[in-house]
Amino acid sequence: MELRARQRLREAAGAAAARFRRPRWAVVQTAVAVSVSWWIAHDLLGHPQPFFAPIAAAVSLSASDVLRGQRALQLMCGVALGIVLGTVVETVAGTGPVAFAAAALLAVYGALAFGGGPFGQGLMFVNQTAASAILILALHRPGSGTERLVDALVGGGVVVVIGVLLVPADPHRLLAEAERGLFAELRDALAGLSDTPAAGDDPDRELATGQRIHARLAALSQARGTARQVVLIAPRRWRSRRGVHQAIARSRHLTLQANAVLGLVRVARAAVEAGEELPQAWGEAVAELAEACDVLAGAGSVDRAVAAAERAERLLDPARHAGPGYRGPAVYAARACARDLLAAVDPARSRAAAG
Repeated sequence: MELRARQRLREAAGAAAARFRRPRWAVVQTAVAVSVSWWIAHDLLGHPQPFFAPIAAAVSLSASDVLRGQRALQLMCGVALGIVLGTVVETVAGTGPVAFAAAALLAVYGALAFGGGPFGQGLMFVNQTAASAILILALHRPGSGTERLVDALVGGGVVVVIGVLLVPADPHRLLAEAERGLFAELRDALAGLSDTPAAGDDPDRELATGQRIHARLAALSQARGTARQVVLIAPRRWRSRRGVHQAIARSRHLTLQANAVLGLVRVARAAVEAGEELPQAWGEAVAELAEACDVLAGAGSVDRAVAAAERAERLLDPARHAGPGYRGPAVYAARACARDLLAAVDPARSRAAAG
């Protein structure tokens, strides 16, 4: 018992250390941007309490280098829209309780009306629009709206200079980290199937597996969006544009592979519940797929992962192993996993095999 507690403590400490190490460069950039934003707004522009300039920088950069430019754009435009709407409400309805309700209602619906394109992801644009409109009524002093807008522009501008122009994120690293995280979740899901699932397994495990995989897919989608923005806007990353677009095209096959793995999990569960026995070759193929994902999750040899995926595909012959009930869907789902993995990591070899 004591040994297990120590092991869990070490694992928790290791996970905490990893969470500290991963965003350290982003956190340093955020600290620098906060300091520079305050200095510009307070010392250069003479604002007595330019609290929103450093807040804008901190919120836009944060501890993540994903979608930084988009967050800065959402923040600056949200503040501008909120100031306009708040000023209109103050002129028409004053600063009473009804005016606050009207400002919030108008701001949220106004933000939703403009909420497409770069403003549609997350709630930054909506929240900043509503907060700015409310602050116009709450502060209720001449020039507060203009000063807040200037502070937002200062903080957002510093973010663009530091996080986009001077030290933009490495798009290849962002994509690689997101892909490794997804491969790790796929490995865990497949490892749980390499031995045929037992009838007494926790039925909620399938749901939890799906939630974790979808979370990783969402992170991969954000990494793709950031990579596109970086190579489009940041001059330092223009040379990487072609390679990044090729990497994004390959990574789309990972979405298909993740869906195939989830289908495999569901088919295996259904086979167990129906009392059907899946062929031994199916379990061996799933183990090979888990090995391939494990190699890729650890940034290992692509050739080794490709070899494992090819072995998995060869192990399953639909003519021999597919059959009535859930055997056929299980075999075809496992083969789909192998093909999608090959297309994601080695598209040339996958096309050659298909031809």
